[in-house]
Amino acid sequence: MLRTTLILLAFLLGVAAFAQKEQSIYDDASRTLYSREIYGGPLIHGDGWGGTFQYGKYVTAKNRVMFGLDIVSMKHPKEIKSFNPWYQDARGYFYGKLNSMFIIRPTYGRKHRITEKVRKNGVEVNYLWGVGPSLGFLKPVYLQIGVPGDYPYTTITTERYDPAKHFANNIYGRASWFNGLGETHIYPGAFGRFAFNFEYAGDNTGVRAIEVGMTMDAYGEKLPIMATLGGPDINKQFFFEFYLAVDFGSKKIR
Repeated sequence: MLRTTLILLAFLLGVAAFAQKEQSIYDDASRTLYSREIYGGPLIHGDGWGGTFQYGKYVTAKNRVMFGLDIVSMKHPKEIKSFNPWYQDARGYFYGKLNSMFIIRPTYGRKHRITEKVRKNGVEVNYLWGVGPSLGFLKPVYLQIGVPGDYPYTTITTERYDPAKHFANNIYGRASWFNGLGETHIYPGAFGRFAFNFEYAGDNTGVRAIEVGMTMDAYGEKLPIMATLGGPDINKQFFFEFYLAVDFGSKKIR
């Protein structure tokens, strides 16, 4: 996967550079000086999705200081959705999942222009990096449990998942996500990003871009997303992901 991503990035950069070279032969567009840019949009990564908001201040014509905020979900690779085979209206659940995880990332970084967008339908290519704290929020999973612990159930209760007493034969389905929200625990960590940004807006003050890159969230301990269920601890301390973001926003002209 890493090799394929690197090849794709090299290809995109080569196409963009060639396009800019060809455009420079025919175009003599005036240069626009900017003071700041604001943009955001949805993003997806290998184990979840979320959104990003970015504010950039131009320090030179090519370089920007960036301040950002990401909010993303993070699944465990071993999550497999299960269903109660006896009740067709029951909600699916992830057997063995102790906590749902989402991350808030305040970031500081830099954005550097590689190739300039010479005409309106051109592409501006940038690379960027960012670092900052990674705040992992783990919210307990609640399930609907059938009583007695066999079919048919006479009563269905809502309980926090306990691998010692909740099994496939007494789990009716997933409870509301809002159950356990007040029991959320925060795990502080650190975050880093490196990415390429391809900006293709057709006007001088607009931002429309596709961003591809990689992120790393690191914590001081393994985060308990999944139960061990009598086996080795499969939880992770480091979360390395490739991501894709679609950005929309605007630029301020000096």
